[in-house]
Amino acid sequence: MKKAAFLLLVTIAASLSVTAQKNKEIQWPDLPIDEESQLITYTDVVQLDGVAAGDLYDRFMKWFNDEFKNPAEKLRNSDKDGGEVEALLRHRIYNKDKKGNQASDAGLTQFTLKVMFRDGRYKYTVTDLNHKRMSYFALEQWMDADDEMAEKHADYLAQVDTEIRRMIDGMKTGVADSGEKKEEDW
Repeated sequence: MKKAAFLLLVTIAASLSVTAQKNKEIQWPDLPIDEESQLITYTDVVQLDGVAAGDLYDRFMKWFNDEFKNPAEKLRNSDKDGGEVEALLRHRIYNKDKKGNQASDAGLTQFTLKVMFRDGRYKYTVTDLNHKRMSYFALEQWMDADDEMAEKHADYLAQVDTEIRRMIDGMKTGVADSGEKKEEDW
């Protein structure tokens, strides 16, 4: 009888802890979702009036080569005459400890960066985000709030979002930079 009462108490305690974890408010990152494809997609057209498409391409390639280790390995298509670049990029994600510090490796995420250049503007698209595994695992699958690992997945998505937004900001700054040295006026 004591064993049955003990097992009942353990079962109730376990179910309450699971319920408490599910009720915890999860902080999901504000990810841009394409309405048509329903995929996480970062895209924008950046205007740089008066700059030829070839110059925009050259500026992008300078930024790309400075930004990434072994950039040639990441490029899938690089066509200056056609005004297009496509790259497959990777970003490492991490598990966090109880204090929120980076604790252990959680694998690689990868995504496709496509950039098209026209005179005075360029368009970038970051899409096809996935967790590098034996088979394709789209990151959109992590957006399930009812998943028992939702809190961990929300953190992974936040890490990816932060890295992609950092990369986009760096790309915009790098492509906007004409590379001309400014003279000192003193």
